[in-house]
Amino acid sequence: MTMLPDLPVAVLPQPAPADLMTALHDSGVRLTPLGQAQGLIWTGEQPSELAAALKRAPSVRWVQLASSGVESYLPLMGERIRWSRAVGVQSELVAEHALMLALTVLRQGTASVRAGAWLPRPAIGLTNAEVLVVGGGGVARALLALLRPFKVRPKVVCRSGAPMAGAEVGTPDRLDTWLPEARVVFLAAPLTADTAGLIDEAGLKSMRRDACLVNVARGGLVVTDDLVRALTSGWIAGAGLDVTDPEPLPPEHPLWSLPTCVITAHCAGDLDHALEPFVDLVQRNIRRLADGLEPIGLVDRELGY
Repeated sequence: MTMLPDLPVAVLPQPAPADLMTALHDSGVRLTPLGQAQGLIWTGEQPSELAAALKRAPSVRWVQLASSGVESYLPLMGERIRWSRAVGVQSELVAEHALMLALTVLRQGTASVRAGAWLPRPAIGLTNAEVLVVGGGGVARALLALLRPFKVRPKVVCRSGAPMAGAEVGTPDRLDTWLPEARVVFLAAPLTADTAGLIDEAGLKSMRRDACLVNVARGGLVVTDDLVRALTSGWIAGAGLDVTDPEPLPPEHPLWSLPTCVITAHCAGDLDHALEPFVDLVQRNIRRLADGLEPIGLVDRELGY
């Protein structure tokens, strides 16, 4: 194992997951108490707790988040500290979950489970379908790879419009054109000022009546009340949601009772099942910082991710 540069790193909140601490130690990361740290790995979910910790850590100059979504941490970000997100770490896990949601919705899995009787459902497949992925990051790339055996006709909408293997790619101005064409729409974009409420009444009404909407990004990308109307009124055929707005979704919310909606509790990916790529990312970023380079996944505060 190549020796890592001597960058003292703390892990918070404590107690940190034992498997993570062991993996970091075994990989050569120099673990240290917060007061002596120059780097901080944050695995928590409360920005207020992280803000309080940073006030006690004047030497910290780099924060590595364990998540790819950063919207709740943007108010904490200043010039003194570099912030990096866990880009690509859970992409395969999230893409698998997105595919599962799509297939479950297409095959009317929720209705079958609730039926309590032998009621065969239509054999609706994904093969050869028109697919739209909103977002051009690691989840989108992993999803395109998983979809390849289905011989889908994929399009991707993302801010950069940069080419992606096996898909037609366009910038956000193509969304209004491509949304009505897709049988399955996957949302895998960050939540920013530009993407909040991206899928609203107008967008949902423009979609195919047999369309399936899958959201594994952030609940705020979809206007929830409009989605409820879309499902109850038959504007679209179904939705698979790993994220909602609000979140957690209250038990009395109407989405829970809809047979055309599949909901999972923001569990498409987790750090426990992505330790190896996360520790690898930490190692690479420590080396990059020691070499005077920006960390992988550096957060752009203006873009919001």
